[in-house]
Amino acid sequence: MLAGILRTAGMTVVTHRERYGKVTGIQDPKVIADCGTTRTVLLTADSNLETTWAAEITKAKIGIVILSNNTDGAVKWGQRIIQARAKIEAQLDKRRKPCAVCLTVLAEVSRVRLYRKKGSRVIHI
Repeated sequence: MLAGILRTAGMTVVTHRERYGKVTGIQDPKVIADCGTTRTVLLTADSNLETTWAAEITKAKIGIVILSNNTDGAVKWGQRIIQARAKIEAQLDKRRKPCAVCLTVLAEVSRVRLYRKKGSRVIHI
């Protein structure tokens, strides 16, 4: 449902199912590496992903958009992502990859994590 909402707004979206089919158990490092290979931005509600898989994110050199929760549903998050699209794209365009942009329930970018070889740095917006 979220993919359909974002596509209606003109965004290009590739879902987990479209990329991997009905295969279950695809681990986060594989998804991260595949986003690096295809040069696609990863959209997730997993707030732990940005730190748990920091080495993999750094290696893949990807952009990530992290939603602040996974409980509000596709309609609300679709509206928020569409509303914040310009802000998200501005941060992703402005920052050298890899980086992670965090989106709040108010459709605001709250912070950006920059990954470097010797760790990461968080910029609060």
